[in-house]
Amino acid sequence: MLEPAVKPTDLERRILLRVLLGAVAFLAVIAFVNASTLNADAVRDGRALDTRIPWILEYSSVLVIMALVPLAALWERRFPLAVQGLPRALVAHIAGSIVFSVLHVTGMVLLRKAVFAALLGQSYNFFHAPLSDLAYEYRKDVLTYATILLMLTLMRSIEFNRSRSRQGGQGETERMTLKSGGRTILLDAHSMEWARAAANYVDVHARGTTHLARISLTALQAQLAVAGVDAVRVHRSWIVNRAKIVEIVPLGDGDVRIRTSDGSEIRGSRRYRHLLDGLERRIERPGAHTA
Repeated sequence: MLEPAVKPTDLERRILLRVLLGAVAFLAVIAFVNASTLNADAVRDGRALDTRIPWILEYSSVLVIMALVPLAALWERRFPLAVQGLPRALVAHIAGSIVFSVLHVTGMVLLRKAVFAALLGQSYNFFHAPLSDLAYEYRKDVLTYATILLMLTLMRSIEFNRSRSRQGGQGETERMTLKSGGRTILLDAHSMEWARAAANYVDVHARGTTHLARISLTALQAQLAVAGVDAVRVHRSWIVNRAKIVEIVPLGDGDVRIRTSDGSEIRGSRRYRHLLDGLERRIERPGAHTA
């Protein structure tokens, strides 16, 4: 029976917080420079301009982008930019950039209308030529979206490297150290068949025994990667060692049933099925087996 969806891990929250802080600092500086430049250009050209308008225009955009960063982070977590499943991830992020731009423009316009009416006592009109205006905004938003993805990917890589450093020589010995209450469990990383999130713990199954370890599923997956184990997420609450998968059976609703070398059966969600693409094709060929 599948476990309910797990809450965001400490690792994911830490990554999101650092990306948010970095994005706030970067975008705030850009907005300051742009607003200052608009006011300076108006003075130099002798144009009448309410000095508050450039600040409203720039920082309304920044505020909406900041509100959208957590949504972009959730989408990036669902479709990470990794070699495995990259074509699907790219398609997902093209769609994500379009949604990001639509939400950004909508939120920005609504916020500006409210501020213009309340602070300046005037209306705000954004769309003069809707198609060209939207295309112009999308060109800017796709760069912003790509930058957010890059920051998330970079921060995740940094966290994985820190995990490797904390483990010291564990990667070389291919052994994992897991904590369970007052016990310390030492496991051969490659013997792990599957792991399942269980509240603040994870059930780690290896060599016919299931160990309850105090670790997040994401942190365990990172530790396995450091040890050279190709552990793939097949459900929000499950990861499976790809080398231990011997059978993948499609189910009628798009999900799959996964059987590992020790006979364990796990239901894989269709949302993560793309991560099994290459392996699934090899297993489904007659006479083909993965040990």
